[in-house]
Amino acid sequence: MVRETPYFSYAVRELPKGCQLCVRGEKLVLFTTGVCPRDCFYCPLSPWRREDVVYANERPVKRVDDIIEEASLQEAKGAGVTGGDPLARLDRTVEYIKLLKENFGEDFHVHLYTTGALATRKNLEKLYDAGLDEIRFHPDLFNPNSRLFKVEIENMKNAFDFDWDVGGEIPSIPGQFEGMKWYAEFLDNLGAKFLNVNELEFSESTLKTLLDRGFQPVSDESAAIKGSLELGLKLLEWGEENTSLSYHLCTAKLKDAVQLRNRLKRMAKKMAKPYMEITEEGTLRFGIAEYGDLDELYEFLVEEAEVPAEWLYVNREKGRIEMPEEVAVELADAVEGDVKFFIVEEYPTWDGLEVERIPLP
Repeated sequence: MVRETPYFSYAVRELPKGCQLCVRGEKLVLFTTGVCPRDCFYCPLSPWRREDVVYANERPVKRVDDIIEEASLQEAKGAGVTGGDPLARLDRTVEYIKLLKENFGEDFHVHLYTTGALATRKNLEKLYDAGLDEIRFHPDLFNPNSRLFKVEIENMKNAFDFDWDVGGEIPSIPGQFEGMKWYAEFLDNLGAKFLNVNELEFSESTLKTLLDRGFQPVSDESAAIKGSLELGLKLLEWGEENTSLSYHLCTAKLKDAVQLRNRLKRMAKKMAKPYMEITEEGTLRFGIAEYGDLDELYEFLVEEAEVPAEWLYVNREKGRIEMPEEVAVELADAVEGDVKFFIVEEYPTWDGLEVERIPLP
């Protein structure tokens, strides 16, 4: 039967190994290129990610050591290799998979997403030899009569020549039930293990396109698309009775409330400085002071306000002095002049995205 998981998602039979690690925040997201043979109208990538760029989580990769550092910071137990289509830069992708396996061992689980357009037997053999554990195919179900779709479907058959987990991964797009059923049966007949279905969401880059096509959000507070979740559940119910595949319906809530939060919590343990508090959401909460001359402010806080120097950190890159929240609260009441105090919450990520700022007093 279709069951609800503890992660706000839905499943039939066993979750793929890649998903098991992902929901616990244990998967590094390794974006090896934004280049892709397709241009799907629902692709959520931002414009700057549609270039030939590499990211490990939020960190731009300038050297291979950036990948190892990010995985270590996260204490990752695996990686999800994505894009674009990682096969569009096959040699780079192969190099990174080998790098992760060499540094973290054979048990470091790596799964990869691909359209299948470039999944020739020769290319798949390179991925397999590099140590790839799981491959997920996302053919263009919207254009089943196109030449590219026929290539994708034919190439998928090559994957079953290798001893790894093979499955599919598709968005749940209202109006596409027949195509989704066809794909599930196709996978099942080939001997695939699973089909992952993702609740469709608006992104900044797809909002206008999806609205123009008649899609609507679930609510004013949600980026999820109306009808997508229900369609996904309908497919799972059908698939349980008509195929032997495992299914996982990955919801918008899972991505935001579970996967991201669990990853942030893992990273926060490594990133948090002594004066920072780790919140339930995995963000870092602390106080800051802003002033034109940071050296002058630091000297004043240590010598005049008698704040212990070990409680203060001068962050020149962000133009502020950081400190424990309670110290900022006390100083905001006591210090007069142009100094501004705030409580901030930030992601413990490479970019340190600020998610909240509270002025004091």
